[in-house]
Amino acid sequence: MTSHDQTDFATSNASYVSAQSKMALLPNYYKWTYAALRPYLRGKVVELAAGAGYGIGSYIDQVSEVVAVDHDAELLKSLRSRHPGVKTLSVDLAGDWNELPSDADAMVMMDVIEHFEDDQAFLKKVFSKLKPGGYALIKVPAQQALYSEIDVASGHYRRYEVEAIQDLAKSTGFEAKVIRHINVIGALAYKRKRKQRTNFSKTFKSGQLKLINTAIPILALIDNLMPGPGLSLIAVLRRPT
Repeated sequence: MTSHDQTDFATSNASYVSAQSKMALLPNYYKWTYAALRPYLRGKVVELAAGAGYGIGSYIDQVSEVVAVDHDAELLKSLRSRHPGVKTLSVDLAGDWNELPSDADAMVMMDVIEHFEDDQAFLKKVFSKLKPGGYALIKVPAQQALYSEIDVASGHYRRYEVEAIQDLAKSTGFEAKVIRHINVIGALAYKRKRKQRTNFSKTFKSGQLKLINTAIPILALIDNLMPGPGLSLIAVLRRPT
């Protein structure tokens, strides 16, 4: 499914870390993208590649425990200052995951699995860390036809179609409960910027991101009124009991 050669890890990782400061300007984006997942967030939640923890505030009030996982020490430090009650773990997700708890009620992966060449092996590890009846809550870039220089610079192996998520769920033992597109307008903007070799959020100036943050309720309304292929897919996968 890979369309372009991967950039080296150091380059894509630097893009990921530096993009976090841009994403701090989009609190409404996190509220929007996590909203579809809130009904499935309960008990003990493990968030993989949690970054600086901007999304955790969207659900921390309704769960009993959050374990935030990332590989970057500075991002985890920022996360702890933002959410002092959250446990943090520095883990290489390309490893064996021995450090992760095995009793999660839900595991959150927002724009994570596209960074792994073997996404099936990745999801199998997620399955092993969930309680029976637990949920894998996923956001991934959508529409393989949009794969571009931005994806390469961001360290993406692929973008996803609904059928690919369905197949991935079935092959790893999950039941697919929800798979849907989100951010139709974002997909249109992506097409215009696809030749830029950098993380998508970094193609916008700070002032533009602040305007986008203000416009998020309108973007969400457009998604509801005119559903169609979006920039991302939201998926809720359940481990059978």
